[in-house]
Amino acid sequence: MNFLKKFRAKNKFNLVIDFLYEYVFIKRSAFAFGASLIFSFFIIQTSVPQFSLSATLRDASSADQSSRVMIGGAQGIFGGEPTLGGALQAFQSNMYSYALAKRMWNSGWGSRIYGNGEMDEEYFNKIPKRHQLSDRIASFLLGYNLNDYYSAHDLQSYIRSYEINQERESGNITLSALKSNKDFSIEFMNALIIETDNYAKESLILKSKEIIASTYNQLAISKNSSIASALGNTINSEYYKIANLENDMPYHINIIDPPYSSEYPVTPNVPAITFSNIIIFIFLSILISFILKNKDDLW
Repeated sequence: MNFLKKFRAKNKFNLVIDFLYEYVFIKRSAFAFGASLIFSFFIIQTSVPQFSLSATLRDASSADQSSRVMIGGAQGIFGGEPTLGGALQAFQSNMYSYALAKRMWNSGWGSRIYGNGEMDEEYFNKIPKRHQLSDRIASFLLGYNLNDYYSAHDLQSYIRSYEINQERESGNITLSALKSNKDFSIEFMNALIIETDNYAKESLILKSKEIIASTYNQLAISKNSSIASALGNTINSEYYKIANLENDMPYHINIIDPPYSSEYPVTPNVPAITFSNIIIFIFLSILISFILKNKDDLW
């Protein structure tokens, strides 16, 4: 009780009530509250909803232990060793590469993203690029040129908006993004996963064929039986790699959960926008009322 007497809680409570009636529970605050709702409605209506998209992948080399043992044994016969791990780094490097962007551009994805979706090659190689006014002013002042048309480099930048992360506990690989057109983005993400894996397989097949061709040339001129045997093992190993890659099975990753989107948009956050604007407008109303009532003392 002594503490409450020293604190004078009743007096402070009365001061708070007086403050509320003098600066908050007034007509100006009601107008500010209404203005905050109108302003929040304007922000929400002009904002583009962003949906959370994600897909869960897994390292294909670690998906099946028995398969790895069988592959390791076969490669051991042909003088090679199974390569495990590193799927995230390899998949990410291929997905973000210009070569992959060029493949998807030639498939018409650039036209669907930046144009009207026409698949004619003359069209999607001549899609006019729209530059912001600030970019045009900067290019004029600094003396550099802006690209007139969209290209695979722009598609490569778009692909980089899809982020890749790996969970430490489960080892799963998550591909995620925030996009406004969820149906198109789900379709694109699915194509991106498949095309990246196919590109990796085709690159390795081409590499193995080049190794086989050059190894055959060396084998034709080799006179040492030990070297000829080693070259033969190399050829067999590369043929095994090709046989392991020329199929419809995934190489780097398996799709655990296919691409899907959140039902509701992540942004804009309607309750957060509305509540924060109410706080801001009420605070401004209190500030204006305080200045008007105490302007003689303040100035």
